[in-house]
Amino acid sequence: MGGVCSSSADETPGFKSDTVDVVCLNKEDIAKLDNEGYNDREHGKITWKIIISSDRTPTNSLTAGIATCKPKRERRPTSCGGNIAPHRHWQAKTCFFLSGEGVVNVDLIEYEVKAGSVVFIPGNAEHSVRNQSLVEDLVWYYCIASNNSHDVKDRFSCDVVKATTVNRVGA
Repeated sequence: MGGVCSSSADETPGFKSDTVDVVCLNKEDIAKLDNEGYNDREHGKITWKIIISSDRTPTNSLTAGIATCKPKRERRPTSCGGNIAPHRHWQAKTCFFLSGEGVVNVDLIEYEVKAGSVVFIPGNAEHSVRNQSLVEDLVWYYCIASNNSHDVKDRFSCDVVKATTVNRVGA
């Protein structure tokens, strides 16, 4: 990866090295990255692209990416729209909202967000995000205090309830 922001994403996938270096990706590089995410009732409807992660880039200490929640469905204004369900992970996270309007819920307190909003979420705090718009994607840049994305384990509240219920039934 050179010192100029240019098409370096071709070198990024599967990157393995002990070397830490500057990484500069332009929007074309980011557009080429794979979408990941959830698309179910329990976990939500959200996509993201991991931009910085030590298993993909010569970086350490942080994992960063861009997440997107689609708008609510037209003609169904009470639908939830794009969201990520209540979950937690050990690492702290910062979200900087790039476009759209939504709600971030942290430990049962709701915060309205829009382009330009920043939210810091402490490690292990339960949090969720949902798009409130009927027409615009809710898009944000996130940064997590973790060397790589594989170390970030989302623990969804609905999964904990299911596990507890299963254990109680089996007891």
